[in-house]
Amino acid sequence: MNTILLEKVRCILSNAKLSKYFWAEALAYVFYLINRLPLSVIGGKTPVEVWSERVAPDYNSLRVFGCPAYYHIKEDKLGPRVRKEVFVGFKKGVKDYKI
Repeated sequence: MNTILLEKVRCILSNAKLSKYFWAEALAYVFYLINRLPLSVIGGKTPVEVWSERVAPDYNSLRVFGCPAYYHIKEDKLGPRVRKEVFVGFKKGVKDYKI
């Protein structure tokens, strides 16, 4: 499993053209994806469904690792309202992601 995780992290980082400095964020996103994709071993259910007995999360919240991301800011009245960054995963500690 460690080899599979390492391969997925390497692939995500190279596809996003990010340095290995972001390996922890890429690994967290790999775990996020694995826990939300159906597995044949557990009858086509996702691990999240099995653990929490809830319906699988909506796949509309998934984003490509390394894609452009915008976030809202309120610094002053005449300043910019959004900033452009790179998506490197979801906020830690948030259970349901609404984008």
